[in-house]
Amino acid sequence: MIVFTLVLCYDIFVEVSQMDERLRNAEAIVFDVGNVLLTFDAEKVSALLPEAHRDALMRAMFLDGHLWGKFDLGVQSNEEVAREIAQCAGIADAWEWPLYLLAHFPATMAPLPLYGLIDELHGMGKRLYALTNYPEPSFSLTCSRFPRLMALDGAVVSARERLAKPDPAIFRLLTARYGLSPERTLFIDDAAANVASAAHLGFQTWHYAGSDRL
Repeated sequence: MIVFTLVLCYDIFVEVSQMDERLRNAEAIVFDVGNVLLTFDAEKVSALLPEAHRDALMRAMFLDGHLWGKFDLGVQSNEEVAREIAQCAGIADAWEWPLYLLAHFPATMAPLPLYGLIDELHGMGKRLYALTNYPEPSFSLTCSRFPRLMALDGAVVSARERLAKPDPAIFRLLTARYGLSPERTLFIDDAAANVASAAHLGFQTWHYAGSDRL
């Protein structure tokens, strides 16, 4: 008999007999959050910014300046990073908009199929964790909006630790804190550099690209 799991509220059906064997065989599973458990849609995120400043601020955060990573790393205050973003964008007086983005982008996110499998995987006896480059308070706001994140067995969040992927140190912190054996742990991420770092440390890996078939 083919068994189907109905994930309530999200209308995601998963045929358990065809679940990816990496999920079925791993002792523990470590998820990235953005674009693995939940969508991070740049178009929806950019729409939070005023049109007059949108392109310049987005370029400073994600392209020319790559300054969003400073929010993720958490070694400066969010206001300091926001002011640097505005300076890089050439609109110094618009620094409050990156802070607005931090507070509101979780509302633009939506669950991906792996998020819908959290309860099922727990039911199979899997230990489940998040390892994510994520700013605060955005991660806490995201957990409030998507409560299954709080059902994970643990989370390592870059802004809390002042470490970020692909630095091997954050993977070592994860394994030490939760007693994980990399060779029995599956790490899932959408960024190739992060997957490569995990593989070098002996993790099973999955470079996730929005797969609908799990």
